Amino acid sequence: MPYDVGMSNPAFTLDGEHETQNGWLYTFSLLGKGDSTHHELTLSWVDHEHLVGGSIAPERVAFACFALATESFGDSLPPRFDVSVLRRRLDHFDERVRERIEAPL
Repeated sequence: MPYDVGMSNPAFTLDGEHETQNGWLYTFSLLGKGDSTHHELTLSWVDHEHLVGGSIAPERVAFACFALATESFGDSLPPRFDVSVLRRRLDHFDERVRERIEAPL
């Protein structure tokens, strides 16, 4: 089921989760008007620990991070990016992700 991130933002789906040497790789489809784009988000164990102390499923953390990325980058969302990049580029990213994680899906 697609997740709608807001009236002005397209919905997206989580297509896959793969464990990597340093954490996880998530694949998402961003559903636009009549088309979709595919994106990869990597989440390291270090960022997972920093954001939620390892207490929340990494999938939920990745979901919240991807939602914030779609809101922030819109059509310029890159095909592949890492949570550490989002943490550096988006103001108050850590707090915003934590708020989103605590909100119901």
